[in-house]
Amino acid sequence: MNKLLRTGIAEILLLLLSVSAYAVTPDLIQHTIHRFSGIWKQAPQEKVYLHTDKPFYYSAGEDIWFRAHIVNATTHKPDTRSQFVYVELIDKSDSVITRVKIKRNGSGASGKITLSPEIAPGEYILRSYTYWMQNVADDFFFHKKIHIGNMIDDRVRISTSFGTPENGKIPLTITFKNTFSMPLSGKTVEIRHHYIPKNRKTTNLMTNKQGEIHLQIESDTVPDAKRLLEITLNEPGLSFNRKIQIPDLRSDYDVQFFPESGVFLDNQIQTIAFKAIGSDGLSVNVSGKIYNQQHQEICELNTLNKGMGKIIMHTYPEENYYAVVQTENGLQKKFDLPATSATGVSMKLKTVKGKVFFQVLNQSHLDIKGLFMLVHSRGMVYLLTPLTESEGFLSENMLPSGINTFSIIDSTGNTWCERIGFIRNNNFPVITMESDKLKYGKREPVELHFKLLTQDTIPAKGNFSVSVTDNLLVKNDSINNDILSYLLLSSDLKGYIEEPQQYFRDNSWLTLEKTDLLMLTQGWRRFNTREIIKGIYPRTNYYLEVGQAISGRVLNLFNKPAKNAEVIFFSNYKNQINTAKTDSTGLFLIDGIQFPDSTQIILKAKSRSKIVDVELIPDKDVFPAYKSVIPFNHDDKTVVPDDYLNLSKERYYNEGGMLVINLDEFTVKGETKKTEAGYYYSGAADNSIDSKKLESFGSQSVLDVIRTFPGVQVSGESISIRGASGNPLFLIDGIETEEIEDLQFLNATDIEEISLFKGASASLFGSRGGNGVIAITLKQGAILQSITPPSLVRYTPLGYQQPVEFYVPKYDVDSIRSQSKPDLRTTIYWTPEAKTDEDGNIWLKFYTADKPNDYRVELEGVSENGEICKFQGILKRD
Repeated sequence: MNKLLRTGIAEILLLLLSVSAYAVTPDLIQHTIHRFSGIWKQAPQEKVYLHTDKPFYYSAGEDIWFRAHIVNATTHKPDTRSQFVYVELIDKSDSVITRVKIKRNGSGASGKITLSPEIAPGEYILRSYTYWMQNVADDFFFHKKIHIGNMIDDRVRISTSFGTPENGKIPLTITFKNTFSMPLSGKTVEIRHHYIPKNRKTTNLMTNKQGEIHLQIESDTVPDAKRLLEITLNEPGLSFNRKIQIPDLRSDYDVQFFPESGVFLDNQIQTIAFKAIGSDGLSVNVSGKIYNQQHQEICELNTLNKGMGKIIMHTYPEENYYAVVQTENGLQKKFDLPATSATGVSMKLKTVKGKVFFQVLNQSHLDIKGLFMLVHSRGMVYLLTPLTESEGFLSENMLPSGINTFSIIDSTGNTWCERIGFIRNNNFPVITMESDKLKYGKREPVELHFKLLTQDTIPAKGNFSVSVTDNLLVKNDSINNDILSYLLLSSDLKGYIEEPQQYFRDNSWLTLEKTDLLMLTQGWRRFNTREIIKGIYPRTNYYLEVGQAISGRVLNLFNKPAKNAEVIFFSNYKNQINTAKTDSTGLFLIDGIQFPDSTQIILKAKSRSKIVDVELIPDKDVFPAYKSVIPFNHDDKTVVPDDYLNLSKERYYNEGGMLVINLDEFTVKGETKKTEAGYYYSGAADNSIDSKKLESFGSQSVLDVIRTFPGVQVSGESISIRGASGNPLFLIDGIETEEIEDLQFLNATDIEEISLFKGASASLFGSRGGNGVIAITLKQGAILQSITPPSLVRYTPLGYQQPVEFYVPKYDVDSIRSQSKPDLRTTIYWTPEAKTDEDGNIWLKFYTADKPNDYRVELEGVSENGEICKFQGILKRD
């Protein structure tokens, strides 16, 4: 870990004061340090990195296992306060297919998303964030592209082929084949054009002998938003529905130019970088020439990597420049370069052999000694020193790994120019792995030992996630981020970065040059120096989610806030009951509660009037919208290998997966069977009335039913059991209440069973059952009738996912080891909780599967001190 990272604010302050004989004014130091420390105090930012069990592709019917590593955006320490993380699976139409909320356990949170057997194959996005992270921008949420294949229900397979746009139309061929790759001919296909705003067009076509249909899509009607075709095939025994995206097939592109440090001075030799992006959002390789306003050639330009390149040119006063650029397919366009300026400050930066060389080009009214160099990384100041010369260098060892921002400011805090650079202090922990054997056979135990030590040989303690996957069937991921590239690079920049791992492969000249081009072409980053120095921080419109709460408002008869109204909270999770009062604006908040996913909640507002009721309106869950930040591929082809999908299909059925068969329409007759209540008091009642007997009551109220119990009297709003001194305890689906008005909205048709407990049987409920108990079990999926009062709301908000453990078979007994059922795991082992001991050791044990392929072992996470840890290794199989 970098030593400067461990210094406190006071130590940094002393360092800054003693940098030079030309001392920085204390006011500037205090002002700058105060502003930057305000990030930590007023708006501490968070990062979430999602480690998944498989790198980037899955099959329908599988589980996506993940661990969310939650860290402080500045220090990368796992000490942030958010206790919940949201994980979403998003399709090409920007629709959220699945959303789960997971609860933090120590340094991270873990869970899974189960993929439906019917999920459409194609590209998807995994997005993850905390509620607090919305205060910055969704650009800094975690995003990961994954591919999902589906051979579980493969009776209809389609492939799409888009032709070259001509005369304003895009030719499209869709081919339909069956499980055996034979054409599905003579089938009627319905096509709905979702991209037409009004009166969405529907077309019916029949497949030809080759199983094809041909369309002509009017490209002029295709907006820049999502362009979707919905394909439906619905014939006896064969049903299919899929949405496909119409790609942007325009060959158009744009080129942007970025002067180094953002200022393009005239009469100087300067570097200007450029980036070419196609209409699909992906990089384009270009070449071309730069001309002055007299159309004289100045220099040539060529992309070096992912549409990026740079040129070095001499600028002259009152001279304008333009570029003539062409793509590899010959499309030529003209672009103007930014206008030069006669005044200002610019900066050149170059890293060579552990030293960061800088040169300041000063064409301002200030002397060079009136300017200062400010260097910060992720919002933490590492250097603030006056400039005595226009050139100099810094040692890389002074700075942390990752993006560092170099700014030239003056004594009043004005920022003249800024340049970001990437520092490679590769002082990451050293991780070693040892296994108990050199090679492993079928269904054998594996014992792994990891040792994590810092560069100073100090144990790197922490809680990590480990995955073990089939190295042949599960390919490695070179497209998305790993934890290193995400925390040090992508998470601090705005916009899509193609293949971010390439910038960490080695320290060769080419890799360094590619990385610097990326730095030169990034105009937006997480920490804005100008705004921070002015004390402008992200607005905190979203709260820090350290617990769960239910909120809402209560309105009176005149639709005005009901002040000081009592709100009662019921939950079937641990039978929680809580109360709150509304404030002067009719708002209420119930906190200090817990509710996992699928928890049913009842809210009841009590009116002070016996005649007029109130209306309770709970706040709905609101989630950030999604707009594509990662470009998708042009076609609908999946990159998931067929051998992987076939194996996943076999495993799905071997483990009891449902086989989907479409049958012709028929009628099923039967009678409803009683549902078992499943509550702890079930079967212990003195008297019960089941659903069969309840049918005779028709739509009578529940009070009419209760008065038929022996020894029970119902009089107006009072219910009493003979021998009791007060009202009995009522339970509705296990939720306790003593208020008779909570029953008045129920009819006999809503109820599965009513049970009466009195005397000895009521002792099951302790002192609460002293006056007897009446338990009501509602019908499964019953819809409350319109007589439900507006003061009562029953709903199921998004709760946190209950912890689920990854299943690992244990072949420690011969009878189990010799079972004929095949073990077809592709994720051999997954743990989101691999915790080191005091000496930095981790021990893991699992069993191999049946396929004799080698295994890839991956460990990711951050230590308690914020050190990024990543390891990949191979286990050999016989």
